[in-house]
Amino acid sequence: MTQTAKKIESGLYEYRGYSIKNIKGATYTWWNIAKIPASGDVYDAYEAHDATNTLADAKEFIDRVYYRECA
Repeated sequence: MTQTAKKIESGLYEYRGYSIKNIKGATYTWWNIAKIPASGDVYDAYEAHDATNTLADAKEFIDRVYYRECA
């Protein structure tokens, strides 16, 4: 079964218990990945420990690292 990311607002997604947020710098864009707290929602996931270049890479990273499976 393929998992899908739920769009919360522009540049913010929820995927398998993680927040994926688009961050735009002066010359580069990346996607921060943060665990959503058990008693919170996607807006409470403020401490990102990982980042990727694209939304698809972020989903694959979560699947591979946190769920040990391929998308």
